[in-house]
Amino acid sequence: MTDPNTPQRLLENKNIIITGAGSGIGAATARMAAAKGASVAVVDLDARNAGIVAAEINDSGGTAVAFTADVALEAEVEAMVEAVAEAFGRIHGIVNNAGVIVTRALVDTSVEEWDRCMDINARGVFLGCKYAVRHFLEHAIHGAIVNTGSISALTGQKGQVAYAASKGAIVQLTRQVAVEHAAAGIRCNSVGPGSVRSAVLDAFLSSQDDPLAAEVALAQTHPVNRIGSAEEVAGANCFLLSDEASFITGANLQVDGGYTAA
Repeated sequence: MTDPNTPQRLLENKNIIITGAGSGIGAATARMAAAKGASVAVVDLDARNAGIVAAEINDSGGTAVAFTADVALEAEVEAMVEAVAEAFGRIHGIVNNAGVIVTRALVDTSVEEWDRCMDINARGVFLGCKYAVRHFLEHAIHGAIVNTGSISALTGQKGQVAYAASKGAIVQLTRQVAVEHAAAGIRCNSVGPGSVRSAVLDAFLSSQDDPLAAEVALAQTHPVNRIGSAEEVAGANCFLLSDEASFITGANLQVDGGYTAA
């Protein structure tokens, strides 16, 4: 009988890249993917955080290697993918999770803030897809791509003009990659988190006049009446990376407690 406390090895013998894996959803996905049998490339702009997460995974009996890359820079993404391939031999999947948020009204958003969101969130995902697909095609791998979207990709959010636009671009890019490469057995999907407990969210709540009231109000915008966890999003990421999702491509899975259904 299978021990219900033992994680299913859905990603056994798969080598997975996860960007923005030094914290939050990326770190949770790296830990969960390793627990499910994957060898994980923990990629982050912050080398220290990437190293900490990789060390935690290795200390827990998993396999992880830390890599540093700025996903907005093509040369760094290309070099990172090559380095991961050299370390692991083959790459079977990538989670393009690295991102930033700018919270500012349209009329106050600077060109620099707009460009920063587009460079990291949209261009970073494009580059991750581009170089992962090149590797998949070169080695005839039926690879899986998961891109991190947002509730802001599908709904209007005050003060998120640049962020929402960049996340909307990810959803459509995902569909495009899926359609272009389905015949090669390459899948591409996106996951749209709702409000998820993170350092960024905690900082936002702490900045409010009444943090507890702000948290209650935020939770109530989700029909399940609570804020999500990074692990809940990680679970969706790992499923879409696995062979159990072999007939799913071009999809946008909202992990948002019903937010976009309301």
